[in-house]
Amino acid sequence: MDEAQDASIAANFTRVQDLWFADHGLVLQAEDRLFRVSGGILSARSSVFRDMLAIPQSKSRAQIDGCPVVVLDDSGMDAEYFLRAIFDASFFERPPASTTLPTVAGVLKLSTKYGVEFLRRRALLHLSTALAGSLDEWDETRSTATFHAPGCQFLCLLLVDSLALTWAIPAAMYAASCSPVLEILDGVPCEETHVRLPPVLQRACLVARAALAVNQHHDIYRFLRASAVDGCRAPDVCPRRRLAMLDIYSGITQVNPLILLTSSLWADTAGLLCEACCSRAEAEHREARQAIWDSLPVLFDLPSWEQLHAARTADL
Repeated sequence: MDEAQDASIAANFTRVQDLWFADHGLVLQAEDRLFRVSGGILSARSSVFRDMLAIPQSKSRAQIDGCPVVVLDDSGMDAEYFLRAIFDASFFERPPASTTLPTVAGVLKLSTKYGVEFLRRRALLHLSTALAGSLDEWDETRSTATFHAPGCQFLCLLLVDSLALTWAIPAAMYAASCSPVLEILDGVPCEETHVRLPPVLQRACLVARAALAVNQHHDIYRFLRASAVDGCRAPDVCPRRRLAMLDIYSGITQVNPLILLTSSLWADTAGLLCEACCSRAEAEHREARQAIWDSLPVLFDLPSWEQLHAARTADL
């Protein structure tokens, strides 16, 4: 390829300055982005790049500043996150260091594709902080998750589904299925883009949403339907108040049966019901939540929790 063509390539693409090392001899192109990096470091980190760069280069291959250009069929943003994780040790640290969902997604996809095992495991560790493997972990995700992406539940689901990370699918599917119907059908804005699920996942979410709505009304609110509670100190008052609370809760259109009732809400309940009824309510609510969590693999047509936990342990 002649110098004029090389110059044209360089002019029509953006050099990512933080990943353009003048003393390195390999240029990677991903979409409209160019990266000048060390082929030796890439080869040391990735068996795929090692094999790729071992192939003799054609003299007609495009060059920029005398460096051969390797074209990647990856998104420019994913490539940037991946290369930053390789060449900047502080960019993508292990949990509990904070990160972003697009960073996790980019690093995970390309580390899987190019066989960079230490980065793949690190990305999976970050993912596991948000996609719980137990109900106790689910209750703690707001404080333990290393990334927070409001409205990005579909991006999470697409990521774990595309990589067949079965152990992460229950939590990801649950979060997506609790979305409003129109969001499931039309998609949602996330990280400056619009994410829409494919029809097969839309259908799965809608079917699950209907089942979760039934769980919420019949199982989660079951403690409010009890006509009598052993040891109730106000049998003329508590049943009436439970039904009044049921009437209020039944008007909630949001579907999220696993939502953890806060201590302040239980304090309010304690002010309405006697001690025995309040204790029974908390116990039944806790049991109902656990039963729903235990049923998620069946709801989403997945292997048992035991098998999912084994897969999670193997990945992490």
